[in-house]
Amino acid sequence: MKKFISLVISILFVFGCTTNKKEISKQTEVIQAFFIANNNIYAVGNLNSYQFSSSKSEDVQNFINFLNSKDMKAFKEARIDRIEKNSEDNKIKAFVFIELDSKKLTKKEIESLFDKRDVYKSSQGNPDLLFGISHGELVKLQNKDEILIKGRLSKPLKTNFIEYKNTRGFDKGPDAPSPELLAAFSIGAIVMIPLAIITLPFQAIDSLSK
Repeated sequence: MKKFISLVISILFVFGCTTNKKEISKQTEVIQAFFIANNNIYAVGNLNSYQFSSSKSEDVQNFINFLNSKDMKAFKEARIDRIEKNSEDNKIKAFVFIELDSKKLTKKEIESLFDKRDVYKSSQGNPDLLFGISHGELVKLQNKDEILIKGRLSKPLKTNFIEYKNTRGFDKGPDAPSPELLAAFSIGAIVMIPLAIITLPFQAIDSLSK
């Protein structure tokens, strides 16, 4: 009987144990440049520089494919809903909305877009596509100033940079290391990006060729 009760309690513990995000900090981030290089996505912000590698995440490759697709002929606006950092492993995830102008799309193209997942209607009734890109990291761009001179967004993207840690129900163990302790290990590689290989997917920026 005791074994049966122990088994029931164990089952309840496993299924009742949930993982939740606990926000540690929230800051305003302003992305000044957004570009593709070496099949990676980069974003340069006032707080940090971010790299999302297609080799580490299929959703990054899917986003790059879209940014290089014919649908971008109808690009109207980009918004970054938020950027999240897991303080336990320093991985970065971003949520990006791309609004397309319906007037520049055929009826068939619009219907095709709305058949896809994570497509909403903007306030103007345009297709508003949501992309979540994951497994990113913070990097230091060696030629950041040069990149900003040549590829700065004419309309910076304001968003929130949120740090969080995962908490589990029934977990009485010690907390994860503090954000302050992890901060020293949060910056990844120092990256040098030749301007010649940079592509700028948004029309709202000046071309590198100018």
